Amino acid sequence: MDLKSVLRTCFVLFFLTRGSAMATPLMADYSGQDYEVSPKHSEASKKSFQKSLSGLYSIESWRAADIQQPHHNFEDLYKVAPSAQQELANLMNEVGLMTNTNIVMPDVKSRERAEKKIATELNGDASKITDLARASLVAEDIPGLVHAFELISKEATIVSVKNRFKSPTDSGYRDLKLLVQLPGSELIAEVQLHLDAISDVKNGEEHKIYEQIQHIERTALSQSRPQSEFEVAQINKLRATSKSLYHDAWQQYLQPATIAV
Repeated sequence: MDLKSVLRTCFVLFFLTRGSAMATPLMADYSGQDYEVSPKHSEASKKSFQKSLSGLYSIESWRAADIQQPHHNFEDLYKVAPSAQQELANLMNEVGLMTNTNIVMPDVKSRERAEKKIATELNGDASKITDLARASLVAEDIPGLVHAFELISKEATIVSVKNRFKSPTDSGYRDLKLLVQLPGSELIAEVQLHLDAISDVKNGEEHKIYEQIQHIERTALSQSRPQSEFEVAQINKLRATSKSLYHDAWQQYLQPATIAV
C-alpha cells in the first residue's frame, strides 16, 4: 500500500471515530425527558413567580359603605337583570381575550333563589342583593388572574374586593371575589376570579360538600336560631374534607413553573 492510500485510510478512521463520539451526547440531550433549567433561567422564573404572587397578595380586601342596587323594588330590579348580565358578558369577553382566561357565564340568578336569599339573608331588602348578574373568569396561572383584575378595575367601578387567596374560607377555598357596578345598567354584579385547579375542585368533588354546608346554614337562618352543636360538628367535618382538597390544588401554584423540553 502506498503512502497516499495509508493517509486516506487514517482520515476515514478518524472521521468515523469522531462522529461516533459526538453522537452519544446528542442522543442523551434529546431523549425526550424533562431536565432542570439552567441556573440563569431558574432564577428568572423564580423572580417572575415571586412578583406575580406578591402582586396577588397585594390586592387588599375592602368594601364600599352602603352598597345598594339602583332599584329597591325587586320587580324593577329583576327586569333589568338580563340586560345587565349581557353587559357583564361583553365586559368579560373583552377581559378574557386580553388575558387568555376562560369565561363562565351562568344565567341570571333564578327568581326563586333570589327571593329566598332576600328573605333569609338580606332582611327583605331587595336593593342589597348583588349576584343577580354574575360571571367568573378562570386563569391558568397567577399572572393571568392578576392581569384580569387590573383590566376589570379599569372598565368598571369596583365597589368591593374580597381576596380569599390571602384569607381563604374555613373550607380552604380561595378566589378573588369582586362586586362591580356596570357603567351602562348601573347594576352591581358579582365577578369571581379563579385558578383552574381550584375551580376544578369547586365544581367537582367539593360541590356536593358545599351544598350540604349551605343547606345546614340556611336552615338555621330561616328558623332564626343559632346552629346546633350537631350542625356545627357536621359543618366542621365537611370543611375538613374540603380543606384537604383545596390545599392540594393550591400547592401547585406555590412554586415557579418548570421548563420542559
